[in-house]
Amino acid sequence: MSFRRLMSIGVLAATAAVLPALPGQAAPNTGSCDGSYPTNAPVVSIQVSAHTLGAGQSVTAFGELRKNSCAIRDARVQIQSRRVVNGSATGSWTLVRTVTTGNNGLYSGSTAPLHNVLLRAVFNGGGGFAAAHSAGAAVNVRTAISAVARTRSGCRITVHGATRPAKSGTPVTIQRRGARGHFHGWKLVGYTLTNGTGHYSLTKKFTCGRTYNLAAVIGEDSTNLSGQSPTVYGVKAAH
Repeated sequence: MSFRRLMSIGVLAATAAVLPALPGQAAPNTGSCDGSYPTNAPVVSIQVSAHTLGAGQSVTAFGELRKNSCAIRDARVQIQSRRVVNGSATGSWTLVRTVTTGNNGLYSGSTAPLHNVLLRAVFNGGGGFAAAHSAGAAVNVRTAISAVARTRSGCRITVHGATRPAKSGTPVTIQRRGARGHFHGWKLVGYTLTNGTGHYSLTKKFTCGRTYNLAAVIGEDSTNLSGQSPTVYGVKAAH
């Protein structure tokens, strides 16, 4: 699918109804378009607005439901999710939300996953149309990690924060970099581990009078990509 076509579908899908169908609403139909021949099954597609994002950030799944060249409107489409562990889909598909196609057969709906997932669209049939489901669309999720830096006496600085989803007993790397506009790579400050609630803390002695720019990094695991906190700039070590 061309980039122009993808963007067109995404914009139009955003205007499609995203509420569950109400009792008594119209059955799935193709309006005045005759999609009866050839006798192919309906096809539902799926695209996602992002394939990589931070935990808790929103991703929109969108696509279209068609039979031959005809859009199927007023159809209930389920957006479903399946966990990905060590790169492989595992467990059953679970419902994220149910949306309704608009007059152009397009649908859209958002979700905010905390782990790597596959998303798919499912039309269970109705209105004389057979059921259909899309292929899975991968969404890789980075562990979200925060960082706060506090100065202490004796030129010590404490860096602490939390992870989302909460990671227990997981290594966290604290690193430093140059000032804004003077990035020459990251240098290691030290390591620590998250506790049982996914929080971490590390206190280190630094060179007195020097200003540091610090960040925390957590590595990739079986269910999430690696994550890095925003940089905390301008932390000055003092007596």
